[in-house]
Amino acid sequence: MDVDPLSSDRGPLALFRCAWRYRQLLLRLTGREVENQFRGSLLGKFWAAIVPLFMLSMYTFVFGVVLQVRWPGEQNHLRVALLYFVGLIAFNFLFECINRAPGLLLENAAYIKKVIFPLEVLPWVVVGAGLVRAAVSASILLTFYIVIDGLPPLAAVVIPLLVIPLAMVTLGLTWLLSALGVYLRDIRQAMAVVAPAAMFLSPIFFPLSEVPAPFRSLLYANPLTFVIDTARGALFSGLWPDWVGLALYFGATWIMAWAGYALFMGVRRGFADVL
Repeated sequence: MDVDPLSSDRGPLALFRCAWRYRQLLLRLTGREVENQFRGSLLGKFWAAIVPLFMLSMYTFVFGVVLQVRWPGEQNHLRVALLYFVGLIAFNFLFECINRAPGLLLENAAYIKKVIFPLEVLPWVVVGAGLVRAAVSASILLTFYIVIDGLPPLAAVVIPLLVIPLAMVTLGLTWLLSALGVYLRDIRQAMAVVAPAAMFLSPIFFPLSEVPAPFRSLLYANPLTFVIDTARGALFSGLWPDWVGLALYFGATWIMAWAGYALFMGVRRGFADVL
């Protein structure tokens, strides 16, 4: 298979040049990815709203009615459910993408063997489709928030800004895992262990302030921690983010995305031989 000349470009901005160069292809494939997810189902695209609504209802019932879990300083069960939902939206977006990553190139082996195709856009497509699903969930969250509390505080305008570094780290991991998944097939099975462990090591069902100080810094190694904690603080308490922390988070996730992209481009020549 011929390799695209862009494969030699692995600079810090190469991943963005890749997206811009193939932007029309990326948009078409992302739209097709979203369509394929619901094709043939009776309710079609309504499932994009039904699934998050079901999750929100389930967590409200289980944690608010059955277990009667209390969130520090919060008595309203519906608000507690929304606090959980903020974390779940971020978690589901990240892990829907990286769970797909190890088998991504195996699913698209025809692109590797039969045609000249910019394989590096496939993670962009996965992340783009994930962002569409996350946006549907976020709109449901916002709707229920307005019904319960009215308009969100001004600090909530920073939440879309948090999506950028979260998407960057997701892209980096998707490039990394999709490349390694070609050579190490066990990665797909390993993700079944990693995902539930990551869920309980993320501040989804508990506030970060309740974690003992010696372990709190360890949780910040989880790329979801900063996003979830900052988004909750902005939406439910009107707190502005730690701007220095946000800048560091942007830098770290950019490096992760760049590293994942560079590794993918470095090993892509061997994909056809393995598959």
